[in-house]
Amino acid sequence: MATNRKIRAELLKRLRCSRQALSQRAKVIKTNEGPMSTEDAIYLIAHKEGIDLSKYVDKSIVDRVRALMPQGGRARESHVKVKNSGERTVIIRINPNIPEVDAMLSTSLVEDMKKMTQLYPLQYILENSLRVVIKRVLEKKYGAGWWETRVKKETKENVKGRREKEAKTPWHGKRGQHEIYYSDFSDLKNIIFKNWGDFKNIFPSQQWIFQKLDELEHPRNVIAHNNPLSEDDRKRIELYFSDWIKLLKQKMKLIQDIN
Repeated sequence: MATNRKIRAELLKRLRCSRQALSQRAKVIKTNEGPMSTEDAIYLIAHKEGIDLSKYVDKSIVDRVRALMPQGGRARESHVKVKNSGERTVIIRINPNIPEVDAMLSTSLVEDMKKMTQLYPLQYILENSLRVVIKRVLEKKYGAGWWETRVKKETKENVKGRREKEAKTPWHGKRGQHEIYYSDFSDLKNIIFKNWGDFKNIFPSQQWIFQKLDELEHPRNVIAHNNPLSEDDRKRIELYFSDWIKLLKQKMKLIQDIN
């Protein structure tokens, strides 16, 4: 059965993409969350984007699509509620273990939330994976005390300040046991620069890694403050994450065999 034309049109408008791009996205959905028809994949995308399918198709189709929703921790829109002021806000279910909540978020904020929840894991993995690589390389080369011998005084003072600030609020969780987890992108750049001889066979060049860290710093801070990113920044995170994973696959044995 062909996809409802009105749903497709509203979805293309909301996603600001071509029919071809939508078809590619449907293929990904079928691969990751299938088996299902292309029609249901497109309806599932529409449902995730907050489009009310019941306005266009029978209840049986709506129920079928809802049953295809992943049961994991992905945040999704449950239904729309109209306040007395006329403002449309969204009732949200974050995951099956947390009740639906009315956080007074507009539909546009919820749409931003959906996009941001897809980006946070990429940023988290990329940033902490880089820390793990730096720590592994320097620890294997210089021993457990590498932080004291292979890190500039300025970087150590930056990290010390963050740890002391955190110690003033002991009721909050800690970032990690090692200083590397208190290092921001500027600190990581300084560590790599000081120890470039130990990283030159891992990174293509200093410019390659430093440019990525410079360009990721702004979107990282935006994510940290729970604000939406621009389309360019979203694409940049996805691209640099892909670049990093490809590099790790290529250099994994080298990193593991460092003595």
